[in-house]
Amino acid sequence: MDIQELIHLAPDRVWELLTDWVAAPQWMPGVDSMEPEQLTSPGALLDYRSGAHERQLLIKELSEGTAVTLSSGGGDINVLYGYELLAESGQTRVRLTISVDAAEELREEVGELVAAIADSEAATLKSLRSYAESAP
Repeated sequence: MDIQELIHLAPDRVWELLTDWVAAPQWMPGVDSMEPEQLTSPGALLDYRSGAHERQLLIKELSEGTAVTLSSGGGDINVLYGYELLAESGQTRVRLTISVDAAEELREEVGELVAAIADSEAATLKSLRSYAESAP
């Protein structure tokens, strides 16, 4: 899954808002609260609550100011959320790529999982844009 959205702010401001993990519930669907265990860096864990569930995201990859990949799950199924920021005439195009890594025996089920994730994440970047453009 690959979606994009143009945000009418400079890339450095969008990056600041994107990686303000405590504010993530304002634009991430299904996230009620989020707390970083440490500074934003590869290997850092982000604890979040979604309804009654406590979960974690791992910052898998980080290119300061331009890209971050978050990993959810583990074990047999792992979902990767890649956010990439591209400067575009003083604005920022944000690209969200979602992929699923699964154990061989679960590969047939991955299609259904990707479809479910696509439904739940379809409005994520629109929410990020709305939040970012109205943030103080």
